[in-house]
Amino acid sequence: MGKKSLTSELAAYWSACRYEDLPSDVTHAAKRFLLDTLAAGTAGIDTEETTAVLKGVSASVNGASGPAVVWGSRQKLPAVQAATVNGTSAHSRELDDFGGCGHSGAVVVPAICAVADSAGATGKNVIVAMAAGYDLSQRITDGSGGYQVPVDKGWHGTGTIGSIAASAGAARTMGLDAELFTMALGISGSFTGGIWAYAVDGAMTKRFHPGKAAETGTYAAFLAQAGLTGPRYLLEADYGGFYATYTGDLAKPEVTLDKLGVEFRILDSGIKPYASCRGVHAGVDAIFAIMEEGKFKPEAIEKVFVRCNAGNMRMVGSHRTDNLLDAQFSMPYGMAVAATSGRATLDQYIPIRRGEPMVDRLMDRTELVIDSSLKPRENAIVEVTLADGRQFKHQTPFAKGAPQNPVTDQELKDKAETLIVPVLGSARYREIVDTVWNLEKLADFRSLTRMLQPS
Repeated sequence: MGKKSLTSELAAYWSACRYEDLPSDVTHAAKRFLLDTLAAGTAGIDTEETTAVLKGVSASVNGASGPAVVWGSRQKLPAVQAATVNGTSAHSRELDDFGGCGHSGAVVVPAICAVADSAGATGKNVIVAMAAGYDLSQRITDGSGGYQVPVDKGWHGTGTIGSIAASAGAARTMGLDAELFTMALGISGSFTGGIWAYAVDGAMTKRFHPGKAAETGTYAAFLAQAGLTGPRYLLEADYGGFYATYTGDLAKPEVTLDKLGVEFRILDSGIKPYASCRGVHAGVDAIFAIMEEGKFKPEAIEKVFVRCNAGNMRMVGSHRTDNLLDAQFSMPYGMAVAATSGRATLDQYIPIRRGEPMVDRLMDRTELVIDSSLKPRENAIVEVTLADGRQFKHQTPFAKGAPQNPVTDQELKDKAETLIVPVLGSARYREIVDTVWNLEKLADFRSLTRMLQPS
């Protein structure tokens, strides 16, 4: 095949792109997603999943230290292992961002930080690397036919597409030229993985998928730099190509490069205000809107009827709350705790509130059905009937946090504060926020990652 490949075209653009080439909304978005991911990762350091992964990867390198910071801890590891731990930690509380491959921040940011901790990078370089990783995350998702297509086939995009996105972030942070950047993408795309089997029993691998993807992407960049080659026609090869293998005839390779360098797909991702699967959020927002409209207390609710698309039903339609993952993927639970508390933050999930009479009552009275008229990415319609006979209906067009309904910078800072302060303290939180907001002035990114360790 003599023609340029999709992979090489992506690599050519992002290897040459500079900070000055990026619009201001893109650079600001990169800072927002960086802060959000670092906060989520710092807060996840003591979770069961992160603890297990940290212990496991430390054993795999015989306890060796390295240059890369493990966020929220005093430990440092070799770059690849740190990316694994930080990617897991960023996703472990279900508070990391959404969009693109599913959770772009949890794969892209750990890879960037691991490389920057190893070799150094300016703040401007990191901003471009962020934009590159998120851009490929969304573009390859679109080329796969859209987020729902691999999901319907059982692939978790955060583990599959996320591996390639992570390699883009790492390669750009390293400053690899177009050829080596292409090789990094090809290597990472050869070793993607992540399946939805965890949904059956709440297995920890769900949280580990971003960690493994960050590891794969980081490793790929180092291997490319060292001379290992990867498939140049990674995405579009008829036999064994990423699109052919993962989504087949449903793939849309032609959209991968659409408006490259004109539309920056980092702007298509969003920030979570609630500690649950993104599929739950529209239902939570609907409950909030209905309760505000009707001015009633949860005790007045007689019935909650939810009409949703088939994908939403499969992902978040269960009443099961046997573990934290179950609860975070249950729309009935998310709406019940939101109705009783007025929020859907982490404290509504840890500990799980099953056993409380009002939460149990609302869940028992919540019914979900598939509405075939709803499009695959269209949000659920929530109908509430009160004991006095009043009825309310609401469909949230764009749940809070979506690019069309974003959290404000202040709301983001408030979220980050709740996550960072318990681990690192108030003074360090303020220092991190100030550094991120002024990231383009940072001569050495390692001065930021050092702030992520307890004093």
